[in-house]
Amino acid sequence: MGKYDNQLESLFTDWIKASKKDEYYERRDINDNIIFTYDGLMYKPDLSIDVEDDWEKENKRIMFLLKDQPSDWSDDARKWLKDYPDDKEETTKRKAQNRELRSKFIHNIANLFYGIYYSRIGSVVSFDSLDKEDVKRTFLTKPFAFVECKKQGGKTTISNSKLNYYLNNADYKPLLEKEIKILNPNVIVCTNNNIYNFVINMFGGEDEFLKIQDHNSIRIRPAKNDVEALIILNTYHPSARQSYLTFFEGAMDHYRAFLNNPDWAFDL
Repeated sequence: MGKYDNQLESLFTDWIKASKKDEYYERRDINDNIIFTYDGLMYKPDLSIDVEDDWEKENKRIMFLLKDQPSDWSDDARKWLKDYPDDKEETTKRKAQNRELRSKFIHNIANLFYGIYYSRIGSVVSFDSLDKEDVKRTFLTKPFAFVECKKQGGKTTISNSKLNYYLNNADYKPLLEKEIKILNPNVIVCTNNNIYNFVINMFGGEDEFLKIQDHNSIRIRPAKNDVEALIILNTYHPSARQSYLTFFEGAMDHYRAFLNNPDWAFDL
């Protein structure tokens, strides 16, 4: 277990303890245990890839912040692309589908990851230029973080009021902030307005960021002194009923506006 996973395991232990004492918590498995989602840096199927080492060396560390995982059992999102000897047949099949981007949810994330990862000043990835094999290759080899804001298993939908409870609860809020700080991304993709506002406030509030007129779904903090640059983006949830193009442009339209802005643009 590496540097990041070691820290996250300790954090998740505290998170489960907080969940057990929370009367609001509504779902348990058939054995009455907390349904909990472990997450962080998604492991790669190629055993030669050290995802933690690659993340450390990566100039553009991209994190996706999701709502919650609809599941009847505890899950580890870090393992969604990698097979293990004790995987059940159903799990093995689902992971193979993930690696082939057959899930719309996964495919949306892979497309946007590719777009952000390879876009630079003067060379921004367009949706029309996406090649599925290139997208898949990048998704399966380059490091990224995948984090559920509400760690406890949920249903297929979650209301904003319930999400806000988990984002602002005195026990859970510092745990989510700590996970983000442990992973230390410099590009954070939020998939909900409430999550977007949470992250902006976590890093000091609106006054700490540059804004682009007509592009309210991006906040920019240039590097200053010993503080690293940070980009916060907001887009649709990857499971929303939109086209691949709409989901991709939901973030890339704003990222493109940033990279094309001569006053603020910078490459990570």
